[in-house]
Amino acid sequence: MRKKVFYTLLSVLFWLAVWQVSSIIINQPLYMPSPVQTASALFDVAATADFWLSVLFTFYRVAAGLLIAFVLGVVLAFTASVIPFIEHLLSPFMAAVKSTPVMSVIMLALVWFSSSAVPVFSCVLLCLPVFYANTLGGLRSVDKQLLEVAYAFGVKRRHALAGITVPSILPNIYTALSICLGFSWKSVVAAEVLSTPRHSLGYNLYATKLYLNTPELFAWTLTIIIISLAVEKGLKRVLPKGDKL
Repeated sequence: MRKKVFYTLLSVLFWLAVWQVSSIIINQPLYMPSPVQTASALFDVAATADFWLSVLFTFYRVAAGLLIAFVLGVVLAFTASVIPFIEHLLSPFMAAVKSTPVMSVIMLALVWFSSSAVPVFSCVLLCLPVFYANTLGGLRSVDKQLLEVAYAFGVKRRHALAGITVPSILPNIYTALSICLGFSWKSVVAAEVLSTPRHSLGYNLYATKLYLNTPELFAWTLTIIIISLAVEKGLKRVLPKGDKL
């Protein structure tokens, strides 16, 4: 454990050194601010109420998008596993969504929804196929013979679902969540940059770029990275099989 922490710390220090050297060589904060300049900008923006409101609203959009995609994906996967026609019906839609570029999804959402709803919709549409495909794959891998034995011994379907089916598909769901956690932050922030809802991390990224405030741009980017990693590591501790993330 100590060795892992040591190596992690060493890696962070190495890349900070690379960053610092690059900043010295370029010698132009407009293109490459130093770690110190970025940290200073981060402390400045973190002292404002707008910073925390932006973090809160973006976090809410990510959480809402993930939750909706998770519920829809699991429900549709269970339905498709019971009714084969539903699987064939959903197959072209899921394939089309998976193949659609992120920017195309965001542009369509800008036409259909208000600026605050665009990031949530984009997150849902991009994460839905992942939850659906992984859950459906998990359902197909459930031991059918074990279910038949359980039914033969009088185990009720709801108990078989809770005791056999759900534990069997949990690893697949955790894999989907692992994929979507990072992807959701990227899609939501990208949608916020284009839809510019007032309180959002994406809006602040756009504003700092507009005014060529590169140190602050780096600071907001660092904020997104830190929050995304913190959420992922936090889920590892909270979820019963968080090590799958």
